[in-house]
Amino acid sequence: MKSLLFFALLLALPFAGLAQAPAGPTLNFCGLNLPLENGYTAVSSNEVTGPAYQLAWMYLDYSVMRTYPPEHLRLAKKKRKNVEVTPFTCTLLDGPPAQGTRLAYPTESGGMAYQYIVFGVAKGQPVLVDLTMPLDPEKTDDLPDLVQQFMRLEK
Repeated sequence: MKSLLFFALLLALPFAGLAQAPAGPTLNFCGLNLPLENGYTAVSSNEVTGPAYQLAWMYLDYSVMRTYPPEHLRLAKKKRKNVEVTPFTCTLLDGPPAQGTRLAYPTESGGMAYQYIVFGVAKGQPVLVDLTMPLDPEKTDDLPDLVQQFMRLEK
């Protein structure tokens, strides 16, 4: 009987860790693990929100590379009033130049918001990045620390 109880306990050991609380989403951008900054929440493995910016990225299939990014941009512009649209170029993970569009628009609180929508290829994966923040970055160093790890502005 003792050996049967010992065997049952031995079998249950690998499952003992299942009752622990989950560690939360891990951020990963095209294979690059990203540390979550203090004060920010990982909504999912590819979406972060916090006091100074909101960031999301989505992986695209090659079959929608030409149609989805313009549609995403059109919908983003449609949500806002008095939107100023400016194209720009950047790189994602030191890859080929990526197409970007900066949307600048007034917020309800009287300030401004700057939304950077970037479409490019990083490590062979088509990806769309959507970053919104209250400051208009002039150079890469002005981007949030998390974003600087995978995106370089060409200003």
